[in-house]
Amino acid sequence: MDTSRARPRPTSEYDAFADIYDLWTETAASPDQNLPFYVDAYVSTEGPVVELGIGDGRIGVEAASRGCHVIGVDTSTVMLRRCRERSRRAGVEDRLTLTVADFRNFTLAKPAALITLPYHSIGHLLTVAAKRQAVERVFSQLRPGGRFIFDDFVVTPDRIARMRQVQLRAAYRSPVGTNVMLWVTSSVDESTRRFTVITWQDDFNAQGMLEWRRYRRLSLSWLEPDESRMLLEEAGFVIEQCLGDFTGSEFSRDDAAEQIWIARKPSVL
Repeated sequence: MDTSRARPRPTSEYDAFADIYDLWTETAASPDQNLPFYVDAYVSTEGPVVELGIGDGRIGVEAASRGCHVIGVDTSTVMLRRCRERSRRAGVEDRLTLTVADFRNFTLAKPAALITLPYHSIGHLLTVAAKRQAVERVFSQLRPGGRFIFDDFVVTPDRIARMRQVQLRAAYRSPVGTNVMLWVTSSVDESTRRFTVITWQDDFNAQGMLEWRRYRRLSLSWLEPDESRMLLEEAGFVIEQCLGDFTGSEFSRDDAAEQIWIARKPSVL
């Protein structure tokens, strides 16, 4: 079921990013690691499962293929269209309910047993106040005893230095036969903990001449781990675990690759 036409459609930077999103995830480190982690959480949950920022359904459709019904929320109509296409190819369209909504004001028909916000997607909310609003909204949409799982960047000076470098993300042949290079760099503002991912796609003809260039941008921010804990506790969550990677290692600020938070709404309020 697709309920996206029932309410106004917000715009999203991902509308322009959708056509390279598969390549973007294929060339990143964490998607292969976070996929089994989240899918296992979905299929082991009894009751409604909600994925905020479902995007093209990379995680949600895989969970649906294993028998789970997933409610997907996203602000990008283009990414949700790709999610529907993926679910059709997988033959699980009837196990996904998709809706266009903001993390901060989505409303569920009934309280969820699990709400997730994977793949650093909380970073698309650019202020602590916006993140707080989203966490509080998640809390309100969970049933007593329900869980909230999200991950965020762990940003270190070394990581910032790498982000600021210009990197060749991928080189490939386009469907029309041109040679393509996809580049990426980031503009980082440490004082506000915000950064802009800037990608540009260069298409070259057979003689190696640049035929076409397209820029895309994503605005992101990050939370320090202490801030993540504070937002969860202020909303009323009980923190069960904070992991440093998707294999289950406990979080350590010295060597964590991720900050992965598993929190529960108390059974008795």
